[in-house]
Amino acid sequence: MNKLMQVFDWIYRLLYLNTLWVLFTLAGLLVFGLFPSTVSMFHIAKEWLSGNKDFPVFKTFFTKFKEEFIRSQLLGVILVAAAILLYFDIQFFFQKDGMLFYMLRYLVLTAGFVFVIMLQFIFPLFVQEKMPLRKFLKNVLFISITRILHSVIMILGCLTIFVVFAKFAGLFIFFFGSTIAVWLTWNAKIAFHKIRQKRAAYQ
Repeated sequence: MNKLMQVFDWIYRLLYLNTLWVLFTLAGLLVFGLFPSTVSMFHIAKEWLSGNKDFPVFKTFFTKFKEEFIRSQLLGVILVAAAILLYFDIQFFFQKDGMLFYMLRYLVLTAGFVFVIMLQFIFPLFVQEKMPLRKFLKNVLFISITRILHSVIMILGCLTIFVVFAKFAGLFIFFFGSTIAVWLTWNAKIAFHKIRQKRAAYQ
C-alpha cells in the first residue's frame, strides 16, 4: 500500500511540475519562457531527488523563474545558436563532394554528437551551482566526455520516454517534460557523485 501511495505521489508531482513548466513557458510567449521555466523545472526535480519534498513548489518555481531569467536566456541563445550552426553546417557539407568535405562531414557529425550528449547535463549542472558561463560550458563538456557511457544511457532513456509517451497524447502533454527532467537529473546526480569520488581518490 505504501509503495502504491509513493507511485501516485510521483504521478501527481510529475503532472503538477509539467503543468507549471507548460504554463510558464506559454506565459513567456514560448521564446522568453522556455528556458527560464525549464531551469525552474530542473531545480524542482533536483530538490525532490535530494530528498527535499516539503517546500512550496509553485513559489519556488516562480522564484527561480525570476532569478534565473537573464542567465537562462543567455544559455538559451548559446544553445539555439549552436544548434542552428550545426544544422546548416551539416546541410552544407553533405551537399558537397570531395575528400575535404567528406572529412568535414564526420567532423561536424562528431561535433553534433558531442552537442547532444552535452544537452543531457546542461540543465542539471546549471541548477547545481552558479558559475561563470564559460566555466560552466567547460565543465559540461568535461562531464559529457568523461561520462560518455552514462551520456548514451541518458539519451537512450530520453528516446524511450519519447517513444512511449508519443503513443499516448495525454501522457506526452501532461508528463513528458517533467519526466525527462527527473530522468536526466537522477542520472546526472549519479554522474556528478562518481566524478567527485574519483577526484577525492586522486587527492
